[in-house]
Amino acid sequence: MDDVLGYFRGAYDKKWWTFPSFLDNGFGPAIEELYKDYLPLTFKAQMTTYPQLSEHVPEALKRTVKANWDRFEQDILAEADALWQPCIDCLRNSERPPDYTLLAPLNHRASVSPHIAKDYVLRLKKLAVNDWVPEQPPRPALGHVGFDEVTGEHATELDEFIDRSLTDGKFIPVDQSTWLFSHSGMRVPSEEVFKRSFVDEIMEPILKEGVGFGSY
Repeated sequence: MDDVLGYFRGAYDKKWWTFPSFLDNGFGPAIEELYKDYLPLTFKAQMTTYPQLSEHVPEALKRTVKANWDRFEQDILAEADALWQPCIDCLRNSERPPDYTLLAPLNHRASVSPHIAKDYVLRLKKLAVNDWVPEQPPRPALGHVGFDEVTGEHATELDEFIDRSLTDGKFIPVDQSTWLFSHSGMRVPSEEVFKRSFVDEIMEPILKEGVGFGSY
């Protein structure tokens, strides 16, 4: 199944698929489920994107949305403050830190500081203005698109390092299509890919030096 789906751009694109595909809801459904006790957190996107239309929003709704955001931010910061030290203590004791509830989208972090929680709320407010749809799609992995997508006319300010390294010869493009027909092809690598990536770069340094996990 993975081999077949790999022809449809692989795991990185599948991660961002919406189903059904004609419903491009952004983060709306997830936000509404996670924060249902704080809704409404927004009104129609066009009324917040264009200030000249905001006068058409009932004053009662404006007050409700503002009050909900105030309460939401207060509870978010309270959760971050309450779990900050317990998470650190768990890490020091090699124990699993507790999961966050309101900050669940940040559970990939071992701990969330009050500063990060504040930034999270600000980013949510920006998403709310755009009706929970990101301003741009997530950037694909470099190994998925190759250098051509991030150099030349496609290069952004963040790509200058890559562009410069290619020009200086520090980076050398390697066509991996012989082994990988898609990025998700790494899930079923060839014997050569296995030896070069796993044996040579991971296991050998650990066995010989006792430290390290991979190299660049």
